[in-house]
Amino acid sequence: MAEKINRRQFLCSAARLGAALAGANLLGKCSRPAQASAPPASKQRKLIVVLFGGGTRSSESIDDPAHRYIPRLWNEMIPRAALFTNMRVEHKVVHPNSAGSIMTGHWEWDDIDWTRPVAHPTIFEICRRARRTPDTSAWAFVYASILAKTGESLAPDYGKAYAANVVEPPTIPRTTAEEMDRRMQHAASLGSAEAEARAAADCAKLARQTSCISVDGLRSNQARSFLDAEYAKWKTDSGSTSHDAFLTDRAIACMRTFAPDVMAVDFGEIDCAHYGSWSRYVEAIRRTDELTWRLWRATEEIEQYRAHTLMLILPDHGRELDRPDHWGFIHHSDFYTNEGADEGCRRIWMIALGPGVKAGYRIQKPVPITAAAATGLQYMGLEPSAGAEGSVWNLIT
Repeated sequence: MAEKINRRQFLCSAARLGAALAGANLLGKCSRPAQASAPPASKQRKLIVVLFGGGTRSSESIDDPAHRYIPRLWNEMIPRAALFTNMRVEHKVVHPNSAGSIMTGHWEWDDIDWTRPVAHPTIFEICRRARRTPDTSAWAFVYASILAKTGESLAPDYGKAYAANVVEPPTIPRTTAEEMDRRMQHAASLGSAEAEARAAADCAKLARQTSCISVDGLRSNQARSFLDAEYAKWKTDSGSTSHDAFLTDRAIACMRTFAPDVMAVDFGEIDCAHYGSWSRYVEAIRRTDELTWRLWRATEEIEQYRAHTLMLILPDHGRELDRPDHWGFIHHSDFYTNEGADEGCRRIWMIALGPGVKAGYRIQKPVPITAAAATGLQYMGLEPSAGAEGSVWNLIT
């Protein structure tokens, strides 16, 4: 079996394909302002949690006076939403730890053993158990296998029987990544933009042809059949090979096919910042902004979601501040010691958009990211698990 590459190696290889391929399928029409409405009956309500995964500083998002990298959020979504400007990451500043904590309302994984499920019931399990719904009612679309266990817990009376279907992007063998690098480097040496564009298209085709996709996180034959069909469609496509674009397209297809009650989409290409390229970092924020807007537009276009959906949007955490002798945007603290976890890492934001939410409202008080779970569950008429962080729904309605 060909050796797989890890997520960061993939991001490094994929970055060579250039911004044109990465953003190929991200264009859309502007939306009109939506009218405010009261929340629907609780059993009709749906919850979507979107993570600006990979670590996004407030300085490049809500605190940027020009909001250059989040134009969709700032100009089209935030005016209709409530904005929390001081969400707090109080424990380890690591992607799975933060994402898992958002999904349960408890601080998860004091260590970095992400091979085991989270300790407390997830929003997916709580919803499925309370509503007695099948596995196709709960989905998590995650950018890497390190997040594969955020859809299920070890909690008694929950776990696999009520877990979410988890979809990860396709992966490519190491040999493919090396061949892509070789082709792109050769094209760059020719000094021709046309040669680089041709090489990028060839690399994208090669990636599709040699890729594979995990089905380990799928709970039923129906879920597997859905992903099989979607993956086959992607392999014959000619658009972007972006992991995050793949997740977005599959999530929207899932909404149209199953209309799940609760769904999470955890983006991750912003984590390319680890390679030290500022342009790639802010380009990834801009792409995530556009993809998030596409998800929101889908909630307005699909009948089962229109006027029924609360969308919570937040980074999993930030990145370090720019200080002498520190990594700045390139890093977000040490995995093992938490050293470097400064205010740039710990202060993030959350957008709450949906029926009953005060449009244009700002909340500046500190709120832990773990409050997201209970807030979403309260909107759905459900209770979080014992000991979870409380809801802030009352602050925005």
